[in-house]
Amino acid sequence: MKPSSIIKILLKAVALPIMAMFMLNKWNLCEYITFIPEDYRFDAGLALYMAMLEAVAEFIEYFIAKANATITCTFYTDERREDRHAKPTIQMSDSSMGIASAWCHIILDGSYKKLSGTEICLDIPQWFSAQVDANSSLEQNNHQIKWNVSLLLPEHDNKKDVHTEMRMKISFIRNNENNVSIVLEPTIKKRFGLEFETNGITIQNVG
Repeated sequence: MKPSSIIKILLKAVALPIMAMFMLNKWNLCEYITFIPEDYRFDAGLALYMAMLEAVAEFIEYFIAKANATITCTFYTDERREDRHAKPTIQMSDSSMGIASAWCHIILDGSYKKLSGTEICLDIPQWFSAQVDANSSLEQNNHQIKWNVSLLLPEHDNKKDVHTEMRMKISFIRNNENNVSIVLEPTIKKRFGLEFETNGITIQNVG
């Protein structure tokens, strides 16, 4: 469970009842509703304020979610099977001429403003190189692949909410025959309200 989800649950379980009790002690609307028996007016008032506060919380949560965005970057090796919860492994070996390939699936979802202006970076160690199919949205050198998210975004009329995705094949080419492995995980520039999810990929050099 994400930390943000835990905080949300705690706020609803603790903060809302406290606020409801505070409002109830200040003024109980149900005291003025005569058809509610006097012995039940406190409980009715508490239920009423809890319902009101939960509705307000849902309303605020909805608008916060609309202002946030998520970037998902999933690596996979089988075009017929993609699993964002599994970390794939590829090997650069003599039998494959020191080359291994994987697919990368990038999903951009949410606020256009939150997504634009950030970058996805994948750092590459010196013992292998990476090649990506020609793509105007990325910059590439010997040690890093960098996607400019603004260039990945489609033309959007209102520039508020967006959902787009793209897939690309990345080839990894070893530079030596040493037995070594590494787990690669791309990163993004941190920004409030922007979440990043990735499964990463394990790359092995088999000499």
